[in-house]
Amino acid sequence: MRASKVLVAMLGAVALFSVQTASAADRQIPTAPADFLSKTSPIKADEADEAVLKEGNKMYTKKCAKCHGETGDGKGSAAGELTIKPSNMSAPGYMASRKDGQLFWIAMNGSPNTDMKGFGPGSEQNFSEEEIWKIIAYMRSAFTK
Repeated sequence: MRASKVLVAMLGAVALFSVQTASAADRQIPTAPADFLSKTSPIKADEADEAVLKEGNKMYTKKCAKCHGETGDGKGSAAGELTIKPSNMSAPGYMASRKDGQLFWIAMNGSPNTDMKGFGPGSEQNFSEEEIWKIIAYMRSAFTK
């Protein structure tokens, strides 16, 4: 009897691990098409004036921080409800390893197989391209380590 309880517990643990592994496997951020990857931001974070970064911060806080966290750590108030957790954009090297065009494409179109929806023109959020670039400039300024 005791051996069967141990076996059931082990099978349950394996099943739980498999579900968690499957969720992590779904998190494959697609690479933006070449025409997006070649884009560079017209707003450089290290050259942006305070007003631009403040606008980017305001939009990020209003629309992104709920999932991505105030500090970009992926631990926003809604992140716990998500099956596939947001990336920790404040991790050392994370922002430096992402091309402007990749960040822009995901912000515009969302990230398939996640809860991240697109924020670009025509979406529910309907951010302009300039607004998205301001958010990216803010993110690069605030989260780069």
